Amino acid sequence: MQHVRRGLQTPAPSDAPPVCGLVANFIARQGIILAAGLIFLGFTAVRVKYGYEKRNLKTFCADCSKQAGQQMCGGLMMVALGLLLAESGLSPLAWYGAEYPFEIVLTTCFTGLFRKWAEAGAVWLGRRTRWRWLNPFKMVGQYGPKENDFRCNWYWAQLFQAIFLIGVPARLCSLLLIYASLQLPHGFVVHAIASGWFDSGLTCEQQTVLILYVIPLTGDAVQFIIVDKLQAFGVLTHEGSARAFENLEEGEPDTETPCVPLLARREPPSAIAV
Repeated sequence: MQHVRRGLQTPAPSDAPPVCGLVANFIARQGIILAAGLIFLGFTAVRVKYGYEKRNLKTFCADCSKQAGQQMCGGLMMVALGLLLAESGLSPLAWYGAEYPFEIVLTTCFTGLFRKWAEAGAVWLGRRTRWRWLNPFKMVGQYGPKENDFRCNWYWAQLFQAIFLIGVPARLCSLLLIYASLQLPHGFVVHAIASGWFDSGLTCEQQTVLILYVIPLTGDAVQFIIVDKLQAFGVLTHEGSARAFENLEEGEPDTETPCVPLLARREPPSAIAV
């Protein structure tokens, strides 16, 4: 009987669309983005040297690292949504490709809003409480009381602000809107794009190249430029207006301490006179 049942089973069609994975290819993409980011930092160092970039290289690297943290969290959240949607059909890679054009536009808009709310909220709370630990949150993009200062406690505070108060909420709102749209009649747009990728006849390798590399090459570059401008210093709170209502620790000594404690230079032991 088992042989009869096996014979009656309909074999899977050989021309069925492939179910393409996402996680491994996404991790590989992060390594390529890291390499491209290092090349871009080198290019920026040349621009700083010849005066084309007004920010010094340390400030620019700090700004880039904040956006890199936002991109990393956003990418992981998109992968999670792609895996969730794939449980109802199609492939995670196809859903990722459908999410991307909507996510990048929505996230850019929400980043501007949450950046405004995070900084304005810190300014409002600082006026009422006079808490000095709020100072870094009130001057996004500047890492010390003065323009050319760089204090690591300011940097770590703004890195936390950029990722958890701006980046994660912006991407969470974007993905929730995308997910909610699938429950509405007009949600067929996202589903149609995912179905288009899934039934495109392309191999998994070809889909991976297009969805994770070629298309984001332009989209991520444009988003990086826009978000970099949105999170630059002076968009909302200027140094002069901040000083008008808050003491920004000008009286403290300017000490150059490394942002990573393990990189601190240890002073050699002093010679003991005999």
